Amino acid sequence: MIISQLAARLREKECELRADMTRNEGEARDARVAETQNGTAAAESKENLFQQTTSEWNIFTQFRDALQRIENGTFGKCVDCGRQSEDPRLDTVPWTPYCPDHQNQHDRDLAERAL
Repeated sequence: MIISQLAARLREKECELRADMTRNEGEARDARVAETQNGTAAAESKENLFQQTTSEWNIFTQFRDALQRIENGTFGKCVDCGRQSEDPRLDTVPWTPYCPDHQNQHDRDLAERAL
């Protein structure tokens, strides 16, 4: 896939995430009001919205970082080892900052920390 097409996809998804995060922030504010009125159920709803927004923010940041790498001319290079990745994942997951080897290492490290 052509870099300009990937950049367009990333920008489009970035806008979608920004809209989702804005909507979730509004819903979280509404949940705060409901929490004072309804108690536990509203608190759980607010917590779920917070987790969703945090996840969206992490993805949003990854998209922004990928767009920055496109601008810098480093897109497709592993941020850990600097090797150019010819990985087909770049078409599917263009925001990935790692080669497959380092992605696997980061995934293992994350799984170990979760234990």
